[in-house]
Amino acid sequence: MPLFQYKAYTKAGEETSGVVDADDLASARQAVKAEGLAPFEIEPAPDHDSIGFSRGFTLAEQARFSRQLAALLKGGVPLTRALAGIEVQQAWKNRRQTIVALREGIEKGRDISTVIAELETIFSPTLLAVIRVGETTGKLDFAFAQLAAHLDREMEHRRRLAAAIAYPAITAIISIGVLAFLMVYLVPTVARMFADVQGELPWITRWLIAFSNFFREYWLILGIGALILVVCAHFALKIDAFRRKWEKFEVSIPIWGRFSEGMRMESWARNTGMMIECGVTLLEAVRVLKENHSSLLQFEALDEVEKSLERGVSFSEALKASGFFPVFLIQMIEAGEASGELSPMLQAAATELEADNRVLTEMFLNVLEPLLIVVMGTVVGAIMIGVLLPIYEMNRFL
Repeated sequence: MPLFQYKAYTKAGEETSGVVDADDLASARQAVKAEGLAPFEIEPAPDHDSIGFSRGFTLAEQARFSRQLAALLKGGVPLTRALAGIEVQQAWKNRRQTIVALREGIEKGRDISTVIAELETIFSPTLLAVIRVGETTGKLDFAFAQLAAHLDREMEHRRRLAAAIAYPAITAIISIGVLAFLMVYLVPTVARMFADVQGELPWITRWLIAFSNFFREYWLILGIGALILVVCAHFALKIDAFRRKWEKFEVSIPIWGRFSEGMRMESWARNTGMMIECGVTLLEAVRVLKENHSSLLQFEALDEVEKSLERGVSFSEALKASGFFPVFLIQMIEAGEASGELSPMLQAAATELEADNRVLTEMFLNVLEPLLIVVMGTVVGAIMIGVLLPIYEMNRFL
């Protein structure tokens, strides 16, 4: 049903507002009156989900939605009433249409996991598998609570990563801006000053002026060429053979290779542990994470693991046979299988990998920050020498 937003007076004469779903304007007015209100303004609610807003829920929205649903369901509130209470909140005005569609689908007797899967804007298939199991076992509140905790950890992880790369990123942007200013404005000005100078300019000044002239004359071609390279790389990464080689090269890069592999393994271990803890079968967890891969090598490895599990091979042996997963993670899983505590061991492995990634992040930044300073200092210093050296030579002969 379409949504209508209204303004009305309560019996006490206070002004209130809200949203109601109805077939038409007249039905909406009747629905508002049925709540004991006196409407004085009713109009169709704008479809915020489709104009100017991102299609999918952000991580913060997913975590808040899960947290609110978990609290309401744990308190004994029926699912449809819980969704009805969420959809009228001001914080959800930009997602109201989606939540209303979810509630209406459930009111028609459909499963919440089925409706969420059709909407494709709230949760990923990985999280959807947890909801499906919670729905089947009658522990939907527990499932949403686990999702909220998982999403909170994911947001904290991303905030920490963003904070770590903020300084070098800002430093690089400022340095590029300074270099562009020097090459586009300062060097041409100096070149005009030395245009009538008798004698030969120092080699570094000649090179500097030549590079500045080349950049100013061909900047458009250089920009288009860079754009073409980016587009070609984007499409090349869609080719399996090229993407496979690129991922192998990425892993071989010192520090960064360990960091990217550790991030991938941490995410996989945490997601797998969370799904198993919520009741998802191991085979289903492997299958879901395989289909939602971000790495071709990981997809191929999980495909082998899935086939091994179907043949009755143990999880740790299947991971070992794939040759993709680190020894530490396999050992933790072996211990979990032996003790019957696979999910806690996966979570513990993810925590250990997270700590290792944090150390690698600090190491990477400790190398990158001084390297940026040295490189940019060297370039700016060379430019200043190229500018000041002819002036020094001129003053020496005056």
